[in-house]
Amino acid sequence: MIKWIFLLLLSTAAIAQELQKEYFFTDNTIVSTDLFPKMQKRFELVRIPAGKILYRMDAKVVAKTFELNGIRLDTGKIRFVTFIKKSPVDVTSLKIQLTRVLQERYPTIAIENISIMPHGYLASLPPEANAVFDPSCYLNGNGTFYIIDKDGLRRYFDYSLDATLNVLHTTRKVLRRENLNTANTALKEVPFESFRDTPLTGIPEHPHRFRAGLKPATPIIVRNVEKMPLILKDDNVIVEVRNGSVILELIATATQEGGLYDIITIQKRDGKRSRAKVIGEKRVELQ
Repeated sequence: MIKWIFLLLLSTAAIAQELQKEYFFTDNTIVSTDLFPKMQKRFELVRIPAGKILYRMDAKVVAKTFELNGIRLDTGKIRFVTFIKKSPVDVTSLKIQLTRVLQERYPTIAIENISIMPHGYLASLPPEANAVFDPSCYLNGNGTFYIIDKDGLRRYFDYSLDATLNVLHTTRKVLRRENLNTANTALKEVPFESFRDTPLTGIPEHPHRFRAGLKPATPIIVRNVEKMPLILKDDNVIVEVRNGSVILELIATATQEGGLYDIITIQKRDGKRSRAKVIGEKRVELQ
C-alpha cells in the first residue's frame, strides 16, 4: 500500500506544469503559487524591484528555480516570462457598457460574469471612459476594445464573458427555400462563445425562408435565411397598367419570383409574356 502511494506521488510530481508567457502581480515578491495557484509547494521565485510595472525573466531561469524545488516545468516555445503589475483601475463602468451593448442586440442574453483586463499597466480611467467596441463583439464571448484617455491615446482592453443565449435551431432537416417557422425550428440555450454570423434569437417579424438546406439541430444565423420575396414563381399577381391618369388592373401569373422594385416576367391570360416591376405583395406594374 505504501509503495503504491509513493508511486502515485512520484507520478504526480513528474507531471510537468505548463508555463505561460505572461502573469499579473500585485505583490512584488513573486512566489510559486502566483504562477500555479493549485500548487501545494510554495516558494519564492523573484523579487521585482519597487516601481517596476513590467519585469521579464528568462523562461529557463524560471524553470530551473522550480526544478531546484522538485517541480518540472514545460516551457514549450516560451523564451521569456513577463510579469505585469495588475492595474488598480475599477472597470465596473466598462462592464456596464459591454453589458448594455450586448443586451441591445440580444435582449435575452444571460450574462453571468465579465472579466476585463487592460493591456499593460493602467493607473486610472478617465472620468467618463467611453468604450469603443468592434462589431465582432456581437459574435464572440471574448475580444478587445479601447477607450480614449485624457491625452487622446487609445488604451486597449481584453475582455471575456460567461454568458448564454437562446438561439433558434432547426428541429429537422430543412430544404432550400423552405419557410422558416415554429414547425421546423425551436429555441435552444447555448454558450455565447463564437458565431460565424449573428444568431437568430427568435422567428423574424417578416416571413423568411432558408437560403440553403440545413441538418437537424443546426443553430441558425442571419446568413442562413433570407426575407421571403413579395412574389413567388407561379403566383397570381395583380398587374397595374397605367394609361395617363387611368389605371387598369388585370390578373397574370408570375414566371419569376421577385422582391420590391425587382423587374420580373409575367404571363398574361392570352399566353403572352411581359416585363413588370414589383410594387407590393403580389402586385406589379407593367413596364
